[in-house]
Formats: sequence, C-alpha cells, structure tokens
Amino acid sequence: MIAPIEQIAGRTVTLAQIEPQCERYETESVRLEQLIAALEAELETVKQKHLRAIKRQAGLVASCEAELQSLIEDAPELFIRPRTITLHGVKVGFTASNGRLEFDDEASVIARIKKSRPEDAELLIRQSEEVNKEALRTLPADELLELGCQLEGVGDTVVLKRVAGEVEKLVNRLITKLVDAMADAN
Repeated sequence: MIAPIEQIAGRTVTLAQIEPQCERYETESVRLEQLIAALEAELETVKQKHLRAIKRQAGLVASCEAELQSLIEDAPELFIRPRTITLHGVKVGFTASNGRLEFDDEASVIARIKKSRPEDAELLIRQSEEVNKEALRTLPADELLELGCQLEGVGDTVVLKRVAGEVEKLVNRLITKLVDAMADAN
C-alpha cells in the first residue's frame, strides 16, 4: 500500500503534492505531442512541395554523371600525366583501385579456407570474443567482483513514464524523419 505521507530528505511529501505534478506532466507531454504532430504535418507538406523537383533534378544529375563517366572511360590518354584534373570543381580522371572483396556466403568461404589453407586459417579468419552479459548476470555479486564486474543501478529506481503516450517514441520518430528528409535531399 502506498503511504499518503512520506518523510523524504528532511521534508514531508504527500500524494496531494505529487498528484498535481502528474497532471502538469501529462498536460505538458500532450502539448509536446501536438507540437510534434504539427511539425510532422508541415514537414510532409514541404516534402511533397519539393519532392517532384528533387527527383527530377536527381535524375538529371545521374544522367550527367553517367555521360561524364562514359566520356572519361573513352579517353584514358587524356589522363596519363596528371592522372586526374579538376575542372569547374569536379575532379576527373583515373586512380588505381585495389578493388573490393566480395562473396555471397561467408560460412562457405570460411569452410573452404579451413580445408584448402589450414596453415593460414588463423590469419585469414577473424575470431572475435565478447562477454556474454546475460550469462554473467546470473552469477552472484561476489563472483562478479572477482571477475572485475559490477552491477550498476541495482535497487529501487524512480519510475516516471507516461502511460497514455510515449513522448520518447514520438521524438525518436521525428528525428528519424528529419534525418531521412535530409538524406533524401542529398
């Protein structure tokens, strides 16, 4: 049962003092949700207003890039010395590339290395170790200390979470949308 009066840090706190703070917290959280919703609506409007032009321009830039790439590939003799030049802020030419190593099935590659190059397997296959925190949690505190571990934040902690709406999810969703909108603009 919740005691209606508690002695905290030398002062008396009552549920009558906590209740209006809960009401204020909820009211301010709802207002924040409304502001986020209004911002999201305006962002969507702005996005729709500019989206067609951005897509058209992105297509045009991709076309120009493909055309320029083709011209450069057809004229390697222009890029012997120097191998690259900068024209109108665009660096063009050739550079040596080591390529990119790719494979479809990592497990298959690992098995083939172990079979055909067992003496090099340790060098060619990366082994990683990490602590299994879930398993460590099951050990007693004194054993954890022996291993150089400690549990942080054990014991009573304050719970302060809105039940009706989760502001954190709204803010995270807004941040994700802003980042996505910025990425789409590039």
